[in-house]
Amino acid sequence: MASLAVAGFGKLGSAIVRGAIDAGVVAPHEIMVWARSDARRTQAEAWGLRRAEWPTVLRASRRVLLALKPQVFGTMTAERPVLEPGATFLSVMGGWQARDIGLRMGTDRVIRAMPSVAAAVGASVTALAVPAGMDTEDADFARRLLGAVGRVIEMPESMFDAATAVGASGVGFACLFVEALESAAVQAGMDPAAARELAVGAVAGAGRCLQASGEAPERLREQVTSPAGTTAAGVQALQAGGFGDLVRMAVDAARARAEQLGRTQA
Repeated sequence: MASLAVAGFGKLGSAIVRGAIDAGVVAPHEIMVWARSDARRTQAEAWGLRRAEWPTVLRASRRVLLALKPQVFGTMTAERPVLEPGATFLSVMGGWQARDIGLRMGTDRVIRAMPSVAAAVGASVTALAVPAGMDTEDADFARRLLGAVGRVIEMPESMFDAATAVGASGVGFACLFVEALESAAVQAGMDPAAARELAVGAVAGAGRCLQASGEAPERLREQVTSPAGTTAAGVQALQAGGFGDLVRMAVDAARARAEQLGRTQA
């Protein structure tokens, strides 16, 4: 029996597996994978992973990572699969609540997590909800598995829609800001390659400074904002344009969509 079964080997599933292997959480030969595409199956073999068919992969280990696309999971579990007794499922699927996954699978041993695409570079901040009464070893394994691709923050599952909006969708919002910075620089006459490097560096540098210092973002902003200076002028323009309100609208819209998906997936 494998130490970890992985149902779904797309971008997120493969990123978690790669991080876990690199961190020594689990060895390649201890992992059993089910993948939809030929390209992903070839990748799994190249990494030294074992392959299983659906739904055999669901009973290939006592610990199963569910990394399927949400709509695919609904289709593929229309008929309840046969599971390994006592198996624990770690879901990184958006929309599907632990309760609804459990009803589909016929178990209450479901841990839910919400990583971001930054897991691919070991920089995800992952929300994790461990239900009361979960086996300590299984819960710790989930923490180590997800800790291999970034930081882990434990919270009630009731906060997952907001966590999705800020942590997962927030990566897209940050990219949109980088796009806007880059575009503004090009419009000012800058070479596009230089504009992109400066825009990416500004956002990445701010993130690294905040993580390294542990200071509140407003404190770092104050440190780089000289009175009557260039940053002050730009910040005032953003505030006058309703920047904070726009971000709140984006988060609210993403959270509302996450809630809607959760209602329709079950």
